Amino acid sequence: MTRYAVLHGPRSGRRGAGAVGEQVVEQLRAAGQQVHELVAATVEQAREACQGAVRDGVEALVAVGGDGVVQIAAGQVVGSGTALGIVPSGTGNDNARSLGIPLRIDAAVATLLSGTRRSIDLIHVDPLDRHVVGSVPCGLDALIAARAATLPRWLGAQSYTVAVLPELVRLRPMAYRLELDDQVLELDALVVAVCNMPVYGGGMRIAPDADPGDGLLDVIIIEPVGATSAVRLLAGVFSGRHSNHPPVRIERARRVSVAGPELVAHGDGEALCPLPVDCSVVPGAIDVLVPAG
Repeated sequence: MTRYAVLHGPRSGRRGAGAVGEQVVEQLRAAGQQVHELVAATVEQAREACQGAVRDGVEALVAVGGDGVVQIAAGQVVGSGTALGIVPSGTGNDNARSLGIPLRIDAAVATLLSGTRRSIDLIHVDPLDRHVVGSVPCGLDALIAARAATLPRWLGAQSYTVAVLPELVRLRPMAYRLELDDQVLELDALVVAVCNMPVYGGGMRIAPDADPGDGLLDVIIIEPVGATSAVRLLAGVFSGRHSNHPPVRIERARRVSVAGPELVAHGDGEALCPLPVDCSVVPGAIDVLVPAG
């Protein structure tokens, strides 16, 4: 028997994460597992509930919801023996996609029961002192994420695609100063994304070669292009083919500092803080339950 804590809340995700969470609890109990249900209506309640469950020594903390809920749970299992489980029921579910975790509820629960532990890195973001699982967009992609958050819930992952169009109309390059370990870059760019996972934005393979276990962050830089070229790049992002285009530059580093325009950096689909931000990789920070094999 495994001791699980299942975190969900009625306001998380766009597929009714509260109902999904109850379903997950029922299925785990039906499989003979010991389950503690964590229902939280606010971010602070969620953090406190997760901290308590980890202190109590649960073997798996399960996040039911979107990438923001996954981020909350992941931050609380750092430095513990508790594994993170994910049942995706959010907008993009990008971290689940990156890790090969099924998007169907029954299959995701089966992964909780019979999956294996995989050690992954996290991104530590200052000045917030917060851990991010997937990526930290700091450019046009951050503007798109902010607009997507205001769109109707029924759009689901398509909200990111819909949010692209009005931002392309206002397309403009922005000046950045990047510090990548000991390298300094001063350049104009449209997109600057610090990535631990390959997927963001509702299924876009923005960093196709990113490996969340290699101890490095992939920094995706898209230099200035016109609106027509930007649309072509967008079409290629879903398959990862954009990485071969001349305006796309990919760097790797353990520590990345991003300074520049008056933009709010995002992390796992949630607003973080205005630039500048410092991102550093935390190697092998947590274990995640993923499908066996």
